[in-house]
Amino acid sequence: MSKLLRVLALLFAVALVAAACGNDDDDGGAAPAPAATEAPAPAATEAPAPSPSDGCGWATDGDVRGVDKENGVITIGSSQPFTGRAAVAGEGLIAGIIIAVEEVNANGGIDGCTFELVWEDDRFEIEQMVTNVRKMIEQDNVWGFVGTAGSQAIPSTYPDIEAAGTPLWGPVSPADQDIQQVYLTNPTRTEQGRICIDHFAEQGATKVAAIGQDNELGEEAFNAIDMQAPVHGMEIVAKEEVEVLSDAVAPAVLSVIDSGADAVLTALDGTQNGLVLDQFHEAGFNPLVCSDQGSAGAGGQTTVGLANPEASDGYLGALQGALPDSDMEFVQHWAGLWEAYEGPGSESLAPNFSLQTYSISRAFFELWDRLDGDYSYENFHATAESMMDDPILIPAMPVLACGPLPGGHSCASGAGISEYDSDTETWTQVRDFLPPAS
Repeated sequence: MSKLLRVLALLFAVALVAAACGNDDDDGGAAPAPAATEAPAPAATEAPAPSPSDGCGWATDGDVRGVDKENGVITIGSSQPFTGRAAVAGEGLIAGIIIAVEEVNANGGIDGCTFELVWEDDRFEIEQMVTNVRKMIEQDNVWGFVGTAGSQAIPSTYPDIEAAGTPLWGPVSPADQDIQQVYLTNPTRTEQGRICIDHFAEQGATKVAAIGQDNELGEEAFNAIDMQAPVHGMEIVAKEEVEVLSDAVAPAVLSVIDSGADAVLTALDGTQNGLVLDQFHEAGFNPLVCSDQGSAGAGGQTTVGLANPEASDGYLGALQGALPDSDMEFVQHWAGLWEAYEGPGSESLAPNFSLQTYSISRAFFELWDRLDGDYSYENFHATAESMMDDPILIPAMPVLACGPLPGGHSCASGAGISEYDSDTETWTQVRDFLPPAS
């Protein structure tokens, strides 16, 4: 090649390079840069974290009993004495849970989930409650239980509850047995009994007796009197047992009368309490008589409605929560819902029980909201047991501050005392919510 041709070829190559490296503002159709000089592709970014808008159970791994992610439904259960000896209480108890479920669903549910309540009538019979719980676990596939009542029967369900891992939130007044699945949201019957005895002492009583069923319910009353009477230097003059579901209370009544007690703690069902009050009155024996809230039906007619008016006047009931005629805003809100409610239990003569389970259910939904879409049992327990640092505040019940076992699942402490006036057929709180004296 001649020198001239070599020069021309060199100039042509330089021109090509200059065109390739032209000014970025030049839109004159410059040739693309060689592949080696192309900017690298943007690095892949992680998908945004799911949120409640992504659906019910968005943070729940795998399948969890009672969690229907596809349809956005959580199934919970409860067993109640809707008929039988404790029907007055059972009607109110189930109504309170239903009212709370209907309210949360009407407000759109929680994090994309609505709730379905499955409930069964146990007729206040231990065997039937066990059957109910097994059925709801095995057939209805409930995630857990809320507000189940019947402290004499509830412990019989614990083997099935533990085996299935289904939580039991807010059972009404059983003793604390440090079971992982069980969370008590009311002061235990033992604690309520101790507070009854504190009130006895404040009223000047010096001799105290107890009448309890021959089961765990009665045992709690006897524990309460053994623990608290010595605190006040009171003499324990009688401890009498009555068979479960038996109307034969006369032997226990006579023994207590003979003991000369000036105050009596009872741990019986409503029918038995009514009989005891009547027989005391007929004998001209007028001690102070106090029962835990479930036994007394404080705020309603469970016990006092079964006794003669003169016998029930002045009867004392411990309080696990506010009375249904309280003027607090939370109670007035519930009262409006109760007035409009027409479902099962709406004719109950014991609205106090409806308020109790409504409050328990509201606390459950508050805790559920804290789960942030992870409805595994592991996360539920971890979240519930962290409540010592972040309590749940439901105005009609004690502050709930659950913690780890042992002891941490007795989430509430303290109880009040109420007194019944047969002339006005009303209950009045006569002692503030306080822990037992020590």
